[in-house]
Amino acid sequence: MTKLSELLKVFKRNYSDVLGVDVGASATKVVRIKRLNESPTVVAADILPAISLLSPVPVPSFSSQLPKGMKSRYVALATSGSSSIIKLLTFPPHAEKTTDDHVNELMGLGNSSDYRVGYEPVMETRVETRVLAVALPDATARALCGLFPEGIPAPCSVEISGLASLTAYQKGPGALHREDCVAMIDFGAAVTLVSFFFKGSLVLIRKFDFGASNILKKLQDNLGVDQEVAAGILNDGSFDVSRIVHQAMEHFLQQLIIAWDYVERRENTRIGKLYVTGGGVSLRLWVQEVESSTGQAPVLWNPFEGMVVQAGAFPDRMKGQEGRFSAAVGAALGMLRQ
Repeated sequence: MTKLSELLKVFKRNYSDVLGVDVGASATKVVRIKRLNESPTVVAADILPAISLLSPVPVPSFSSQLPKGMKSRYVALATSGSSSIIKLLTFPPHAEKTTDDHVNELMGLGNSSDYRVGYEPVMETRVETRVLAVALPDATARALCGLFPEGIPAPCSVEISGLASLTAYQKGPGALHREDCVAMIDFGAAVTLVSFFFKGSLVLIRKFDFGASNILKKLQDNLGVDQEVAAGILNDGSFDVSRIVHQAMEHFLQQLIIAWDYVERRENTRIGKLYVTGGGVSLRLWVQEVESSTGQAPVLWNPFEGMVVQAGAFPDRMKGQEGRFSAAVGAALGMLRQ
């Protein structure tokens, strides 16, 4: 007689070719990864124009706009989603309530059908259970899947960009710090996610509706220039705008230090490394402000490091922008891992 476990394997999808798509505020990042000889292999990557998911004008099928080399069987979708909710929840492991009950209660959404809620266990001891819970507006999830309404690639997952970046981090630098206390910042155009790990376990996570666009807006308002000129000033350093950048980042930096000190005190340790990724980390002054506040020199990591990248898969014109692909890479890897 066939064992049930063997029977279930027949119906379980074997994801071996996945397109990771990160719908960000500034652009749409796409990475196609295939499992070749049991190794995740990057076969194509590109940066496409930004998409407004909740635009009153219907968004055309995104699959029809994909270059030929991006036509995978499945697509793993991610979006920065300023309206999303991310919480690290803690509750007693042995209680009358189920995990579902605890998550629904602690997320504070009641019986709302406006959100899709998901969670993943992080750690369980004799005294507490810790889960990472996420709530994404249903309208956003539907709009994401609506980008690929039929044919291939077919949607196989939907998640938050910052959390997808964590998947890429854990497959990369995170694997080197199983016994350490490490911080990771995903700094995007509109949303920043700050995470802390101790001995390989997530101990704190904070989401901020703050990104590179806020810094650019502050420069535009103070200098009376447009966005393109503001970006040029930040990149070439032709003017000393450090004071303006600090003002734009001040609240974020204060909250970062509060979280930093909390983790070090609670875990009775020192944070020994700070990894940063995302499109915003290319801003030199952002890096300087973070280092000045934390005392740690941010380490910019490349999500493609340690992976097999086929010749020509990553265009030369995008060299130096590898950090922008962290979420797209993580979304694809998350499904290949299954």
